[in-house]
Amino acid sequence: MSEWFLDALVALLCWGLWAYFPKLAVRHIPPGSALVFEALGILLVGGAAAAWIGRGLQYDPRGAVPAVLTGVFGGIGLYFFFGAARSGPISLVAPLTALYPLVTLVLAVLFLGERLSWQQGLGVALAVAAGVLLSWKGF
Repeated sequence: MSEWFLDALVALLCWGLWAYFPKLAVRHIPPGSALVFEALGILLVGGAAAAWIGRGLQYDPRGAVPAVLTGVFGGIGLYFFFGAARSGPISLVAPLTALYPLVTLVLAVLFLGERLSWQQGLGVALAVAAGVLLSWKGF
């Protein structure tokens, strides 16, 4: 099994849990508060990573700026995800928001020059169709 594939499976599991816990959080606290506590969780993971790499932390603005933007857009998206989880069923909110790879795909093709085979394109189309069908009754 390729390293990237195993990493992707672990990410899938973690993100599945990530999409579940907000519903539990916003039952008791508002989305803004939930976002602050989620950020504390990120700090724990980031602190562990910093301790692991020690003085090996590398800085290059070409990598640091996109990494910070990842956090900014992730945080903004997460705030609205918490809001959607509070007012809607998580069983519909999670699949609908899981269509975000479409944005990534378009950006990768337009700006990174990446290409998809027809099989990969079909896989993306089927994934999008699945997300739409799972969320259908929630519109």
